[in-house]
Amino acid sequence: MPSFSCKLVAVVAAVSVTACSNPPDDPVWQRLDLPAAAGAELRDVADCGDRWLVAGARHDATGGTQPAAWTSTDGHTWQPLPFAPLPASYYGPRQVITSVACADGRVAMVGAVPGGAHGNPRVSTWRLDGGRMVENAAPFETYGGDSAVDVGPIAAGPDGFAIAGNRTSGAAAWTSPGFALREGRAGKGTLARDVVALPDGRWAVAGGVPAGLDERAAFWILPGFDPAFPPAASGFNEIQRVVRQGDDVVAAGARGTAFGLWRWHAGAWSVGATFGGDPGGVRSLAVAGDRLVVAGGGGLWMDGRSVPAPGDPVAVAGRGTTLLLASADGLWRTQV
Repeated sequence: MPSFSCKLVAVVAAVSVTACSNPPDDPVWQRLDLPAAAGAELRDVADCGDRWLVAGARHDATGGTQPAAWTSTDGHTWQPLPFAPLPASYYGPRQVITSVACADGRVAMVGAVPGGAHGNPRVSTWRLDGGRMVENAAPFETYGGDSAVDVGPIAAGPDGFAIAGNRTSGAAAWTSPGFALREGRAGKGTLARDVVALPDGRWAVAGGVPAGLDERAAFWILPGFDPAFPPAASGFNEIQRVVRQGDDVVAAGARGTAFGLWRWHAGAWSVGATFGGDPGGVRSLAVAGDRLVVAGGGGLWMDGRSVPAPGDPVAVAGRGTTLLLASADGLWRTQV
């Protein structure tokens, strides 16, 4: 396996340098047509092995929303997925799908829409059943209630799905079956930003933990929120997105005012390049070929090198050398 440092490009004083090869050519993007996508807002894209998925919402003329998703087996021709809210659901038919995950023919999504007296997000999960995305029933307190803060991304693993999020007690997670809430173990003030399935089937939640006036990058292993943190570093450090690359976990997030990379290999952390940066943080992380692709509010980076994007990147997903990128109003494909 090439070393972690050889896969990264250090950006120093706006000059890209690689110790292993010359920078690759910039990607050439092809726009993909989504049927019945007028007024669509895209929020996430995922590779399911046998299919691709992209999800978000449609907006009507009055500004209302409804959940929307499309699927493709070849990455070129797409079909819309129908949604089946619960019969008594008020918020389900109005939700925006914020995150999608899939594995072994199973698909799950998280949707939300503001509601109630305070406009707090009303959250649902959805499952693929009979060719439709079916809303799951859940008590209000599962995702809401007095201790609610936020519900983040969903991830797929060999035994089901997990969602990262936060409660007033700190970092939290919801795991299937039933999306049981796990909270109160990480400590107050801790933050969960993403979740990933480990090679042994356990889940790990990534985020940050207060460190004086700063923050330390954090990584907890469920079910007990056992800490397996990267080496402590001064300043502000927070893992915001994690993906698997083989048996390794690759993480991206904030390192000061820039972006940073970490790798977890055989239970040990190494610290990768620092590059780019944006106050909005890392939106999405993917592996395409052997390249690490980071989407942030400030643009798109491959192995730490800034590359042109066809729009403001919202989410990325990779399969082999194929990379799909969702901007808010379009879906794009390239080879890396």
